[in-house]
Order: sequence, then structure tokens, then C-alpha cells
Amino acid sequence: MSGVTVVSGLALGIDAAAHEGALEGGGQTIAVLACGPDVVYPSSHRALYRRLRRSGVVLSEMPPGTRALRWGFPARNRIMAALGVITVVVEAGDPSGSLITAHFAADLGRSVGAVPGRVTVSVAEGSNRLLRDGAALIRGPADVLDEIFGIGNRPLNGGLSESERVIERLEPSVRHVLDRVELGESVSAIAAATGLSVAEVRAALGQLEHEGLIVPGALGWWERAPGW
Repeated sequence: MSGVTVVSGLALGIDAAAHEGALEGGGQTIAVLACGPDVVYPSSHRALYRRLRRSGVVLSEMPPGTRALRWGFPARNRIMAALGVITVVVEAGDPSGSLITAHFAADLGRSVGAVPGRVTVSVAEGSNRLLRDGAALIRGPADVLDEIFGIGNRPLNGGLSESERVIERLEPSVRHVLDRVELGESVSAIAAATGLSVAEVRAALGQLEHEGLIVPGALGWWERAPGW
């Protein structure tokens, strides 16, 4: 649990999964509806709607009793974009409602991130285009938290996270190497920046890999492990 509130739209697919994940993790979540606040759409999410009423927030700018209409979804998306510090697009065709939300977020000066998809899959055309246009690359929860709080920073939520406890135990020189990995530097560049020898940097990288904090990347480089 990171203390981040998840905002989504109670729709089929990733919207519902985002709400459910937040609720299962004991977190906070807000559902923004394209219909009246007392109308469940889609009706198959009635149980999730009740859970949100009990443990989250359900809101709408529509009067009670208003049924879901096509124009209401783009209008709803602008509210979602305004509420979020970052809009994360997991998968989106082109065009799609998710791209509308991302465009609203960009216009509002909010961050936009996207999960990469196969270039041959039509439902990833929109999300891949966002990445091409400069959206943050999202590989897992850690990337989202890095975008919100800064690389390696996390909110103090009654204690340290598992990764923070591991990092706290590291020697300062090893921690410095991890910081340079976050910047995407090569082994030689890390050595030059830290004042360590190449052998010492490789030893530190081996320790960080053993701790599960980094993984080997392309062409002999290293990168932060997904989920950390």
C-alpha cells in the first residue's frame, strides 16, 4: 500500500481492475461515473459499485437518475484527468476513450504514462503512440510511484516499504551505484560518476541484482527491476 488514491471510471476491463486492486490492497479509490451517481453502469458491476459506496468514493456531475449516454463518457474523462496527478494508459486503440483522457491530462499539465504493447496489436496503437510522443514508460507500480514522488521516493505510510528496507541496508557506495542505474548509465559511466573502479561497480551491481533491485538490460546495461 503506497497511500496513492486510484481514480477510474467503473467501466469494463482495466477500470474495474484498478478499483478492485485498490480495494483489495486496503487503499483508496474514486469512481467517476458517466451517468447519475445512483445509476450502476455497466449493470454487471453492481457488486463493485456497492463496495465503492462503502469503502471508496462514487461521484458524478450528472443528476441522479441520469442514464449513461455516449457523450457522457468523454465528459467524465476530463474529471478523471483533473483528479489524477498522473494518467496511466494501460492499453488503448486509436482512437479510444483512454486517449481522450490522456489528452485532457496533458492539457491540464498533468503527467501521462503508458504501458507498452506489441506494435502488431491494434489495441496497443494508441498507448504506443503516447510513448512515441513522450509519455512516461510504465512497466509496473514502481514506475508510477517514481513519476508521482520522484525516483526512489515513497510516502511515509507507517513504515518503510520492502524495497526501502532493502535499500536502507545497503552500503553508501552500493546505494550510489543504484542511483546511477536509475539514471540509465553504463558501467563505465557509473564508475566515473562514483569514483569506484569498474570492478567495484560490477561487484555492486551483482549485489543489487542478488537483492532483486535491478535486472540486466540491453547491451550490458542495467535497469531497475519491475515492481521495485
